[in-house]
Amino acid sequence: MVRFPQVYEVALGFGGGAPPAIDAPPRLPFVVGPPPEFDGSDAWWSPEHLLLAAVASCLATTFRVLLAREPLDIRDYRSRVTGTLDKTREGIVFTSISVDVTIVAPSEQAARAEALLLRAKKYCIVANSLKPEVTLLVHVDSTTQIAA
Repeated sequence: MVRFPQVYEVALGFGGGAPPAIDAPPRLPFVVGPPPEFDGSDAWWSPEHLLLAAVASCLATTFRVLLAREPLDIRDYRSRVTGTLDKTREGIVFTSISVDVTIVAPSEQAARAEALLLRAKKYCIVANSLKPEVTLLVHVDSTTQIAA
């Protein structure tokens, strides 16, 4: 049984001209910084990209947890998360976040696969923690030949 509250921690450090790096042992550290639009680099993970990656990974992880309880023949899962950053009265914020998911499943399981993904969104901790509503677009591809 999972106990609450849970506490997670990451560290960030920089110095000597090196770009900032996120660290959370035993995981590998990675370089972070502003995106090119804010005078940063394409080589870094920006806070904006990390936020969208958190939405994508949380939704997929939640879907997999639910999938373990309700087995379906999911052959492929792909998602693309798009976030719009805009100037508002409150400052520069994400005004929308959209997750476009395509699942490959047999046609007789398409409705159950879509319902399970919608349930995953309902329980996605990251999406539920964000200010803008996270929109989910679901595509279940059952036309692809699935080898038995």
